[in-house]
Amino acid sequence: MEQNKDTQTYTLAKLQMFDECPQKYKFCYIDKVHIVEPITKTKTGNNIHNIINYYLKGMDVTKLIEALSPNEKRLWFNFKNSDIKNYKYIASEYAFNLKLDEYWMTGRIDALFEYDGDYIIIDWKTGSTFTPDNVKFQTGFYLLCIYEILKIKKLIKHPEQLSLHYYDLAADSVVKIRLDEDTYLQYKTQFLSIINKINETKNFFCHKTEKCRFCKYYRACPFF
Repeated sequence: MEQNKDTQTYTLAKLQMFDECPQKYKFCYIDKVHIVEPITKTKTGNNIHNIINYYLKGMDVTKLIEALSPNEKRLWFNFKNSDIKNYKYIASEYAFNLKLDEYWMTGRIDALFEYDGDYIIIDWKTGSTFTPDNVKFQTGFYLLCIYEILKIKKLIKHPEQLSLHYYDLAADSVVKIRLDEDTYLQYKTQFLSIINKINETKNFFCHKTEKCRFCKYYRACPFF
């Protein structure tokens, strides 16, 4: 499969799907097989993300907060009492697009802050299933891309000046992950390797794991 490197873009979802199962990637992005799935992002998650975004942009969210359910108000309370009030707001719902070597990467982060010369990516979690292990791929993608962008803009010189904070609003806790030179190089190697495999792969095999039976393409998969 030949792809135009100048127009092909790579998202977190696309790279993660190929890494997990090349055959699923083929169904979704090459064959473009469309299967309707239930919406997995909860209404609560949408409500809180939207209100936080409006609030950070300086909008009056008073009436929106009044309309929240008791559980949503608890999540909002945890957000308002978190330590982000000590950080300098840079952007929220920040969409990015950058060229990494010869490939285009695109995505969106919940928010970006600055604190004492360092930059902090913020990701709000509102569900009950969040663990750092569940988001390892996301962690690498966000840290790598945002570091490259800040470096291009000459806002940052060293990987150690960037970290990613997962705010688990349901548990009222935060997980902080700081980038460093070794990890940055590992992330860059990892994602460029996946992209190269996508461009070079002709046999989109299936890893055939226990997760396969939960795949939306399970019944159509030629490996079963």
